[in-house]
Amino acid sequence: MTDRHKECRHEQYLGARIRALAMRFACHILLLWLSSLAMYSQAATLMVIVPSPTALTEEFVDELTRERTGDKILVHSLDTEPPNMAVNADVIITMGVASLERQLAKGSSTPVIATYVSQSSLNESALKELPRHARVILANPKPERQLRLAKLLIPRLRTAALLHSSVDTDQLSHWIRAADSNDVKLNIAELAAPEDLARTLVSTLDRSDVLMGLDDRSIFNADNLKTILLTSYTRDRVLIGPSAPFIAAGSLSTTFSSPADMARSVDYLLDNPASDARLEYPRFFSVLSNQQVARSMGFAPPDDAALAAELVRVEDTQ
Repeated sequence: MTDRHKECRHEQYLGARIRALAMRFACHILLLWLSSLAMYSQAATLMVIVPSPTALTEEFVDELTRERTGDKILVHSLDTEPPNMAVNADVIITMGVASLERQLAKGSSTPVIATYVSQSSLNESALKELPRHARVILANPKPERQLRLAKLLIPRLRTAALLHSSVDTDQLSHWIRAADSNDVKLNIAELAAPEDLARTLVSTLDRSDVLMGLDDRSIFNADNLKTILLTSYTRDRVLIGPSAPFIAAGSLSTTFSSPADMARSVDYLLDNPASDARLEYPRFFSVLSNQQVARSMGFAPPDDAALAAELVRVEDTQ
């Protein structure tokens, strides 16, 4: 082979090598572009509607922003001017029943995730039936969690008292299913009249190991709290629930969802929208206990973090 032939062969090899490298570089650039395009196409505009700016709403929005780094998050308060209708939000996230009612009244078909709405507030509102595009993450604790928490604190628990009013019976089916799955017998009593509270409590607690606080504001309110706690504790029974504010007042313990927990629950629902359920409980939660009540009732000081971790472990295995 002549030197000229060798030189041509070398030039051909170099040319092919350069073309191959150029092709690989072009493919790499194309993949990067397609990846960025996919990320952009998956980004969403989320409109958070709050009743008014508070520390709670700020914590919720801040945590949601940390969780949804690829999305654009807008905030509108009901106490300001109407939101800019030119904003084409992909999902509306409401906080509180008033925000939910205001959004649904517009007749928009934009998907809605409602937060900080309890079953009792739904019963008291005009929202008798939620549209298909609306889902509610309930503010009240999940009954299964409350009963599991009670069993962790009272290992020998077999029966639980449940007091409800005649106007709020929708929650009973949730509690009955939860009791069946936790092998707990519910002693359910209806409070016929406010003046019968102490008598009804005594007759129900005498057949129960614990009192479970229901999301029923006609019973569990500031006016009745003293009667409920004194009646329960004089019969050596503790109150579990119904919410975090009751802990400082004298309830032993409860599960609850902080603003950060609720934001993470919204984030999970946005990424896992397969369920057809209109009403759901927050996926993420914490435990809060009253250490003073625990000591006075002879309980070991509850470790709230350990209790929450155990509840999460049980839920993850189911």
